[in-house]
Amino acid sequence: MSERSIDVIRRASRTERKMIEVAEWEGLKLYFNKLTTADIQGIADRNPKDTIERNMYLLVSKAQVESGEPAFNVGDLHFLRSEADFMVVQRVINFMFESAVSSVEEAKEAIKEDPISAPV
Repeated sequence: MSERSIDVIRRASRTERKMIEVAEWEGLKLYFNKLTTADIQGIADRNPKDTIERNMYLLVSKAQVESGEPAFNVGDLHFLRSEADFMVVQRVINFMFESAVSSVEEAKEAIKEDPISAPV
């Protein structure tokens, strides 16, 4: 019996996290897992009024501290919107979206290490 496609996809969906250190926030280290369709749908269910609001909800729901605990809660949205530097927040959001895909170098290395289950 040949392998099912979903098994390949599940194996490729590793749980590794990527970290960004935000110098402007006293070197705060935030960690992000890959974004999933469920993540995006969960935010869509909140009916965000625009892309900025959607991205802020994603940031709050996906950002973690080193231990894996959430870095923010929904109550923090007000402060992230009204007190945090917009460009810094945008940089963190961009990192969050970038952590959803492997870099070319990471993909090549993963293929070398395990050609069967490496993300492509």
